[in-house]
Amino acid sequence: MQPFFINLTGKKIVIVGGGNIAARKAKTLETEHPEITFVAPDFSEAVLELSKRKGYTVIQREAKPADLNDAFVVILATNDGQINTALAKQLSPNQLVCVVDEAENGNVIFPAVLERGQLQIAITTNGASPKLTRKLKQDLAFQFDQTWGTYVEFLSQCRTKLKKLNISPEEKNKLLEEILDDRYRIKEQERAEFLNRIESLGE
Repeated sequence: MQPFFINLTGKKIVIVGGGNIAARKAKTLETEHPEITFVAPDFSEAVLELSKRKGYTVIQREAKPADLNDAFVVILATNDGQINTALAKQLSPNQLVCVVDEAENGNVIFPAVLERGQLQIAITTNGASPKLTRKLKQDLAFQFDQTWGTYVEFLSQCRTKLKKLNISPEEKNKLLEEILDDRYRIKEQERAEFLNRIESLGE
């Protein structure tokens, strides 16, 4: 499978299932501000609370194929594997489909994600070992501590400022490579001094 990052803002997502797994999938996506619809005969308190808080649609009945027709992403999260598989087979091959606990029946896997500001690291074993995925995320959390969030924001600032400067591409690349040195991540003073240097180049 090919990993990629996708902007889900405003996209329609249908989650078939009303249990805690369905709620967890929705919580994973909520920061992207999608339009989520839950379809299930019954709903957990977690789904109802989340739907009320975020304004998600709740349809209380068995899911029908027509419920999924215009969904950008479909998450099949019922506790019945046969229902999940049957619905997955009726979907368009152009839709993004996650079949919970049966990854081979869909075309999307939700990775474990470590976030440090704008830095995102996604980890998956393509369903081979969820426990290993969780372990790797824990290991990476120690390696990439909270300083990385501030550091990546600094890198973004520098790149934006350098793009506006009337200097050669070679000079820009040299400066961008310089700030990959770990001292800029660790020392706030080094970051401040570098930003001052950029400002002086634009004068």
